[in-house]
Amino acid sequence: MKSVNFKRAGADIRVAEESKSIKRKRHWDRIIYFIVFFALLFGIAYYAFTRLFYVRASSQVLYENVELRLLDDCRIMEYFTHEDDTVRFGDTLFRYVEDQDGDRQGNGSISISNSSGDNPAYNWVLREIFSTESKINGNNSEIDQCRSLIQNYQDEVEKIRASVSLGVLPQSRLDVRENDITKLNAQIQKLESENAKLRNAIEELKSKIPSMQNQSVQSIGQGYGELEEEKYFLSPFEGTVNRIFIRQFETCLKSETILSLHRNSPIFVRAFFDQEDIDQLKPGDEFTLEFPDGTESIGTLKRFYYSTVPLPVEFQKRYEPVTRAIGGDIYPRDSTQAALWKNFYKMNVTVKKFKF
Repeated sequence: MKSVNFKRAGADIRVAEESKSIKRKRHWDRIIYFIVFFALLFGIAYYAFTRLFYVRASSQVLYENVELRLLDDCRIMEYFTHEDDTVRFGDTLFRYVEDQDGDRQGNGSISISNSSGDNPAYNWVLREIFSTESKINGNNSEIDQCRSLIQNYQDEVEKIRASVSLGVLPQSRLDVRENDITKLNAQIQKLESENAKLRNAIEELKSKIPSMQNQSVQSIGQGYGELEEEKYFLSPFEGTVNRIFIRQFETCLKSETILSLHRNSPIFVRAFFDQEDIDQLKPGDEFTLEFPDGTESIGTLKRFYYSTVPLPVEFQKRYEPVTRAIGGDIYPRDSTQAALWKNFYKMNVTVKKFKF
C-alpha cells in the first residue's frame, strides 16, 4: 500500500503585507454642495443685513448744469469754444444768425458779407459743395461694397442651386440668397439716383459763385429763409462747457438745446433713495460713498426733496414701469474729498448710511 504522506516544503509564494493606512476617497459632491450652500447663506445674510441696518441708494456725481437755448430758430455759424473748455463771464461762446420767417426745414442761408474775399454766403457755398462731394464719395464706396457682395452671393447661389437639386439643401435657402441679391441691386439703384441729384445740386451751387463774389448781401436759392445779421452769444456766468449738442452750420430750433455749461460750483452727488427710507433722511447726515474703482469717501446730505422724481435711464429696469425715488444732494465734507470726486463725474456711485 502506497504511502499518502507528502513532504510539505516551504511555499515559494510570498504575500505582501497590507498597508495599515487606508486612503479615503474624497466626496467632491458633498464639498461642492456645502460650498454652494454656505455661499448662498452668506449672500442672503449680507443682503438682509444691509437692508435692515443700512440706507443705500444709487447715485451720480454731478455739477450744477445749465442748458442754453435761444428764443428763435437759428443757424449756428461758428463756435469759439470746445467741450471741457473753461469760460468766464462775457466770453463769446458761438456766432449765429436768426431765421426771420421761422423756416423749419433748415434751409436758411447766410445773408451777410463784407467783401468778395470774406463773403459768408460764398464760403457757405464752398462748404456745401465739399460736403456734397463727400456724400457722393461715401455713396460710391457703399455701391462698391454692394457690388462685391452681389458677386460673392452669385457664386454662392450656384453652389446652393446644385445642392438644392441634389436634395441636400432646402429651396428656402436659395430663395433667401436670391432675395439678398435683389435687395442689393435695389440699394445700388437708390444710391446712384441719389448721386445724380447731388451732382445736379453741385452744379447749381457752382453757378451761383460768380454772382456772389461781387455781392455784399446775397440770398441763395428759392424758398430759402432770410436771416438777420450775425449775432454772438456770450457766457452768462463762469463755468465749463459740458457738451455741445448742435454742430456747426446746423439749424437749431428754439426748443433744442445748443450747449450746456457747468457752473463753477461745488461738485455734488445726486442720490436716489427708496421711498420707504424717507424717515431715515435728514440734512446733515453723513454718507459713505463707494466709487467704481473701490475707493470710499465721506459726504454730507445738504438737502433732499419730498416730491419723488423718476430715476435716470441707467437706473431704470428694462421693460418695467418707470421707478420714482426721493432725490437728495450730497456734498463733499472738505476740499480734499471734492478733488477726489471730480475724477468720477457722471459716474455711478453707491451711497450708504448706518441706520442706528
